[in-house]
Amino acid sequence: MGKFTTAVKGDRTIWGIFIFLTIVSVLAVYTSIGFTARHDLGRSPLLATLRHLLFVVIGYGCVWVGSRLPYRLYARGSRLAFIGSVALLFVVLVFFGTRWVRIPIIGTFQPSEIAKICLIFYLATIFSRHKERVEDKYFVPLALIPVIITCGLIFPENLSSAIIAFVVSIVMMFVAGVKKGALAKWLLILLAAAVLFALIMVVVDKPLFRSETWASRVDKWMNPDPNIYNQENMSRMAVARGGLIGAGIGNTIHGRLMTQAHNDFIYSVIVEETGSAMGIIILFAYSLLYFRCILVARRSDKLFCKLICVGMGTLIYVQALIHILVSVGVIPVTGQTLPFISYGGSAYIFMSIGLGAVQSVAQDYRKRKAQAEKADKQEITQ
Repeated sequence: MGKFTTAVKGDRTIWGIFIFLTIVSVLAVYTSIGFTARHDLGRSPLLATLRHLLFVVIGYGCVWVGSRLPYRLYARGSRLAFIGSVALLFVVLVFFGTRWVRIPIIGTFQPSEIAKICLIFYLATIFSRHKERVEDKYFVPLALIPVIITCGLIFPENLSSAIIAFVVSIVMMFVAGVKKGALAKWLLILLAAAVLFALIMVVVDKPLFRSETWASRVDKWMNPDPNIYNQENMSRMAVARGGLIGAGIGNTIHGRLMTQAHNDFIYSVIVEETGSAMGIIILFAYSLLYFRCILVARRSDKLFCKLICVGMGTLIYVQALIHILVSVGVIPVTGQTLPFISYGGSAYIFMSIGLGAVQSVAQDYRKRKAQAEKADKQEITQ
């Protein structure tokens, strides 16, 4: 145990939660990826799980290395990373017209996943470098520019990710101390623009972006047909079958039939196999992770560090909640993965990079605390 605590840097509770989620991830992916592995990936469930395990290991490396990097490095590279992520979003949207691109060996890559993390880093850098101007009412529209650009490029192909990125950005702005009246005013303006866009979609005969898909998902949620064996119904049936203690690990029925059981509906498979008791434990784990991120933020005396922790904690928690609510049928399907549990790829790696940044802030606090204790001891001995 002593060697472990010496090797890892940052908040140990966060490390413990991360390890727990990755263990759940490997088991859940192995039992739920059978359909996709055989029909889409053309490989056995074991090989598909081993590929996922590779991303999990890379995720560990990202968190471990990130926790050892000085937090200032994240600030220095945030502007370039943000510009690169926006350019990537633009290229994929304009030239490919989709939310992802396929890269040989690596597989599918979603630029929106890196864009969300880069936006958090960039906003934290902007607010920390211009903290004397944060309370200026004219600062709000300037701060909203990178948010609108990023969310605007994500929105056409991934509405839910755009909404999540926007919510996280607003939370960060609130924590940064922007003028609340000015923020409320601009939010109302953006809301009016969104309502106007929705009205245009209704009036215009030709579908805009993925409006048909969005409308279909809402319709299926509002008017469910229990006679149709679709993923939404199978997810609800999986949760119902799980009961309190579940059917046992590896005994999923619905997970073997859903094409996205290992991604968008993995929580329902976990509940089917291990019961609502494990489902509550997982929800508690995400809640505790969010609490620890906020605690690390409160301990830091640097605005950049506070915003990184708040931004990443909010992103992980909100995305986890949305995935869970979709799996149990409370909200329409969104296509959001469960952080650190769903089948690995670009989302897994970049979320791990973000968590590594939080651990870097936590490690900075531990260093300063150790130095202060050492200085106090020296004063006492003198």
